[in-house]
Amino acid sequence: MEGTAVPLDDNAVLNPAVGHYYFAPTTGQPIPDDITSPAAPWVDLGHTSLDDPFGVNSEGGETETLGTWQNKNIRNTTSARVETVTFALQQWDEQAYRAFWGTNATTIQAAGRTVVQTPSVPEELEGALFVLVRDGAMGMFFHFPRVSIARADDIEFDAEKLAGLPVRATVLGMSGQDWTYQVGTLAPLSTLPGS
Repeated sequence: MEGTAVPLDDNAVLNPAVGHYYFAPTTGQPIPDDITSPAAPWVDLGHTSLDDPFGVNSEGGETETLGTWQNKNIRNTTSARVETVTFALQQWDEQAYRAFWGTNATTIQAAGRTVVQTPSVPEELEGALFVLVRDGAMGMFFHFPRVSIARADDIEFDAEKLAGLPVRATVLGMSGQDWTYQVGTLAPLSTLPGS
């Protein structure tokens, strides 16, 4: 497309006003047929932070230029890139506890409620992640067929903000597949999801 002007498309911009995180407990789950209301095994992870709703962070991917005695800049090589999705769970329920403190957390009944006992060596929650991003009647999504979810940061309480459990989902590859995640194009949503 060299030399071709790209037209301005006012409908191709995104204001990520509302989003939903869905998790499936098994890896390799395909994109849901109905992205506005994914069916089982997908489950909604509930309320998440408005302050820092979604991010894809990466480490690695540095380029190194290799050379020979005759040609100092003969080829580039790029190191592997590890990407993570970060967000904060704001429903203080057992599902969020296991994502933050580990799937091997145990529960007991004490003081008239369920108590989660945090393990000294937590096991990460592995499965698939689907993130729907809404902008009015428009929407787009991120589909991660294999992730490993664990604690991302410390818990901090602020009396003027909702408390959350910060987690990160490390994007993992799947054998025989040359891509790690998919991003859906911005398009009208056939059915508006609930807020």
